[in-house]
Amino acid sequence: MTHDASDDFDGIDEKRSAGSGDVSVEELTWGLVDDQLDSGEFELLESMLLSDDKARTTYVDCIQLHVDLMAHYAKPAEGAAAGKSPILSFLGGAVPPFDVRTST
Repeated sequence: MTHDASDDFDGIDEKRSAGSGDVSVEELTWGLVDDQLDSGEFELLESMLLSDDKARTTYVDCIQLHVDLMAHYAKPAEGAAAGKSPILSFLGGAVPPFDVRTST
């Protein structure tokens, strides 16, 4: 049995014809991040990224948002709480957090 590349896109075409509209780069990127893409969707995303500058920009924006959210909601490293760090721990809570900016 031979494998036709167009067979991989049948599922995508069914989604489009079901009234859900075109599958966007955003949808495919979030599916990739969530490990929810099948091989046909992955190949469609790859094709979009190889052929379109706007698709690449959208993909990078989605991945950057994902990374930013992961960093924002990440649990702090053990010992990162005030007074538990081996570096300057003798200062305790006397040092402002790193994200606080003083006026000049």
